[in-house]
Amino acid sequence: MARSTRGLYKRGRVWWMTYFDALGKQRFESCRTSNQKEAGGRLTERRREVMEGILPAPAIKPLGLEELATRYLAFVEHQRGVATKKYHFAHFKRVWGNPPIHSLTVEVLDQYRAQRLSEQVGPATINREMATLKHALSKAVEWKLLRKMSREELTAIKKYQEPDGRLRYLSGESEAERLLQSCEGWLKPIVLTAIHTGMRKGELLGLTWDCVDMTHGFIRLKQTKNGKARALPLNETLWGVFSGLRTRADVPWVFHDPAGHRWEDVRHPFDRACEAAGLTDFHFHDLRHTFASWLIMRGVPLATVSNLLGHTSPTMTLRYAHLSPKHLTSAVRVLDPDSERSHDSYMTIRHETTQEPVLNGAMAGSDETVNRIDRSED
Repeated sequence: MARSTRGLYKRGRVWWMTYFDALGKQRFESCRTSNQKEAGGRLTERRREVMEGILPAPAIKPLGLEELATRYLAFVEHQRGVATKKYHFAHFKRVWGNPPIHSLTVEVLDQYRAQRLSEQVGPATINREMATLKHALSKAVEWKLLRKMSREELTAIKKYQEPDGRLRYLSGESEAERLLQSCEGWLKPIVLTAIHTGMRKGELLGLTWDCVDMTHGFIRLKQTKNGKARALPLNETLWGVFSGLRTRADVPWVFHDPAGHRWEDVRHPFDRACEAAGLTDFHFHDLRHTFASWLIMRGVPLATVSNLLGHTSPTMTLRYAHLSPKHLTSAVRVLDPDSERSHDSYMTIRHETTQEPVLNGAMAGSDETVNRIDRSED
């Protein structure tokens, strides 16, 4: 075992350091790296601490990944994404077993990511798994179960570039009407509400009557994905739908089965309806895309659509920007010297709207043709 006069020496492939602490006691500590330059930097940091009179932190008992998983999952048990985090830790256990968490170096995590890629797992999924692990290790530092230095090393891991999200929506009224006609009777109002509000599936199935304000014409969501409440106005179509839905005062759910229980999932009935309507590669969440896309194509500003969708960042809504070619055309016209539009008038451009019917006869047995998209910016 060769020693270095600089206070560094090797054990196998890993560099170790020796130094005298602020009390004059000789210390031996692993640098946890095979890179000599990094090891030298850590030794310099320790010597700086000695000069400042800082004593080394007490030893931390090694903690296994399984024990960290137990503690961390208990900590996030109240969060909406806890089921996904459990799924992530199941993969960690499958690949790694139960190693001590201080051994999860950048090299180890890069090997894990490479294996997951070889299993045909997408970059976005791997990024979410790494985010879960990094957050768990950050909590371990807060709980004095892991050295801060060990967690800070993992900042070297950069996220994979993720592909743009898919944007599938109903191309027009004919597709929407075919879908609605293929839905079972109880499913139709759910699908129609999704098209006219852009609500997520969980928000729809968990909707209760105390959130529906028929007096003022609003759906007031208290529990959303980002944790922020938002209000959605009822247009004429939804007013008619909701007016005929409540048949039992003892059931709090807006959408429920004959026994009064909320619908837990609509995936299979919805897939059957899509198949019957001839729609391919269409999921329930695409109804939310349909809501946003139709509004953008009818000239509703991105900021308004963002508020209706409950996006915390305008970047999420920008994916729909290309669907408003008329708006883009009007924008570049302000540079035309012969254009009568000034910059100020461009900022308040409003597209002329027509009153063509939208989703005529969407609800079975209805003779009314009031089913229209609400085109108000408010």
